[in-house]
Amino acid sequence: MKITPRKRWFLWSLILMLLLAGIPVWAGEEGVVKSGVANVRKGPGISNAVITQVKSGQVLPVLDRSGSWLKVQLHNGQTGWISESLVNIRTVAEKKVVVTGSNVNVRKGPGTGFPVVGKVNQGDTLPVLGARDGWYNVKVAGVGQAWIAGWLVKDENSSKDSSQPSRGSISTKQLVVTGNGVNVRKGPGTNYATVAKVYKNAKYTILDQKNGWYKIQVGKQQGWIAGWLVSVSSAQPPAPPAPPAPPASPVPGGSLVVVVTGDVVNVRQGTSTETAIMSKVYRGDRLVVIEKQGDWYKVQLANGQSGWVASWLTEPVQGSGVSRGGTQRSEVLIVPIADNQVFKVAELAGRVELILEGWVNGQFQVKQGSAADKLVLELEANSTRNYEGEIKRLGVSQVKVYPQNNKSIVELDFASPVTHNVAYDVNSKTATIHVGTAQTRGLQGKLIVIDPGHASVQPGGWLDPGAVGPRTNLYEKDVVFNIAFKVKQMLEQAGARVIMTHMGQTELTLAGRAEIANVNNADIFVSIHANSSDKGLYSGHSTYFYAPYGDEILGPQRYERQKLATLVQREMVKMGGRIDIGVLEANFAVLRETRVPSILVETAFISDAQEEILLGQESFRTQLAVGIFNGIKAYFE
Repeated sequence: MKITPRKRWFLWSLILMLLLAGIPVWAGEEGVVKSGVANVRKGPGISNAVITQVKSGQVLPVLDRSGSWLKVQLHNGQTGWISESLVNIRTVAEKKVVVTGSNVNVRKGPGTGFPVVGKVNQGDTLPVLGARDGWYNVKVAGVGQAWIAGWLVKDENSSKDSSQPSRGSISTKQLVVTGNGVNVRKGPGTNYATVAKVYKNAKYTILDQKNGWYKIQVGKQQGWIAGWLVSVSSAQPPAPPAPPAPPASPVPGGSLVVVVTGDVVNVRQGTSTETAIMSKVYRGDRLVVIEKQGDWYKVQLANGQSGWVASWLTEPVQGSGVSRGGTQRSEVLIVPIADNQVFKVAELAGRVELILEGWVNGQFQVKQGSAADKLVLELEANSTRNYEGEIKRLGVSQVKVYPQNNKSIVELDFASPVTHNVAYDVNSKTATIHVGTAQTRGLQGKLIVIDPGHASVQPGGWLDPGAVGPRTNLYEKDVVFNIAFKVKQMLEQAGARVIMTHMGQTELTLAGRAEIANVNNADIFVSIHANSSDKGLYSGHSTYFYAPYGDEILGPQRYERQKLATLVQREMVKMGGRIDIGVLEANFAVLRETRVPSILVETAFISDAQEEILLGQESFRTQLAVGIFNGIKAYFE
């Protein structure tokens, strides 16, 4: 179940109820359900009401005994009683963690959005009751059951190693980056400017920690990285020096990205404070620079317009001349045209950039050729240069340079239709032509990643069911997998290629699901869920996207993400026929971590009396699948 504002208070109240109902104790035993389905009852005996059923292989922590009955903890935190004859008992080693942070908050749930219920101190040892999403469910003296961030504790056994320094010593710790292209910031929070970017599996020594953030050294820079994007371990031996962050690029070619440092900064029509204000940007916003004049940057806005901002109210983003995968721009062809005038072809993360050095803006033209797969550059130059070649690995079947009257002509033939946009830097007299693949219509050949929500393997071997229908015990994971598989089949019949993040269960983290789309360079990512609310107060369809304007990767995708969400929501409402809640924006992990257009679909409310019944019906699931398919199809058309 995704933690939306509507759901958060539901979770808090649920967890509070569980706390009041009794605090589970780590008993050192767990029961594995034997074959078939077993009843779990309110009390120890068959005369007590059945509260739920568990399936073969499900692992249940044992909390207490009464005769031949076992009190067990269920996947949703509730407790119940099961006959010992229906499970196989196994002994498990008691797990404890030691607090490494100072004055650490413990919370009602596994996330910083949950209320603080107490504090623990460095060196405190806490029994572990369970784990979820990088957080430990622990027993805290005077508090009871609570949750603590996994990056602020370590396994008790690791603290007993005599070769390690005294426990809690932050200098003995190192972290490994688990996210891809993670920002390192000036301070411990997302409101601070980015000073560097680090990449997956890179290791750094921890210098300090604060509010769930770690201070690290990246090259000559020190900065802070979010604790939920790293894993922490003891440094054995000390970590080698971290690789330096990629250097910031100078403008040319709009490759410079700046972050706004003023609270509210005017975007103007010209390079003076006397010119008209056309828009405003805010602290933390990231802007792509497409031209520079004196102390002013011409920047691209989210609505497609461009305007000028004062450079003294911004700071360059370290590594902004580097692709999101950390690949430097490499020049693959250099053709001198005339004195101090050069034409270059460069590669940046597998994409083609054409670079013109030495021409004043207006002395060159870039035109689409007679075919969509051809670009023609007309350059004012007194040149006799001739060149002919190809760059097959970049999809350039021919590059041809030749003189024509008082001009030099460059013709490029590509393997498929292309688009282009031009950025120019006045100071260096450099134009960069970014070449992209033209969007073809229809689903044929498109690569789509479908993510059925939940079904993650949890500590103990059971699967995260997502939300559970209160009347029919319907599991969200089963409903959405059924819908997702139907969507997969429809897309494949229409010619698309589909990757499912799992086929019924997965050990991937949420970031790992998103990474499937990233590494395969998918066209879109669609995560499918069922919604839930307290007491069944809400019903209807909704679709989420996430693309903050200030994010250098997600911000430019805002139009595409919102468009995809809007079309899928429209078609799902048509087919499902329930209330149209609308298109919403939320910082869900799978949306935040994907680097391609992505959405999260909430098909209907499994907590609603009518929609729970509908979600259990094959016909309604098919209607939802058709709606999602139609929305995806409309997006590509």
